[in-house]
Amino acid sequence: MNYQNIQLQKNPVYDIVKYITVAAAVVLIVLSIVGYRKKKELLGKIDFVMIVIMQILGIVYLGITMLKSVESFPAYYFLMSLLGAATLMQIIRNGIAVGTKKNEK
Repeated sequence: MNYQNIQLQKNPVYDIVKYITVAAAVVLIVLSIVGYRKKKELLGKIDFVMIVIMQILGIVYLGITMLKSVESFPAYYFLMSLLGAATLMQIIRNGIAVGTKKNEK
């Protein structure tokens, strides 16, 4: 694990990718929340629970990504890819739920 961390840390592209993914996650989470608030009456309670889970998962992902490093967290790169994938799946799920509901006015 340490060898892989050292090899990944040598590549400066990973820092750029880290900030791009954080910015993209924030934008997508905000868009999902805004979409949910606009269509709140059309969506069920399960959608509300999933939005809350997405927010918690997003905060954990963003917090660990920005506050931890390889030195303080040995499995940083391995765990960040898994946590990022879980966050992305939640964002996509909520985006689909919000996007497929039509206003019936």
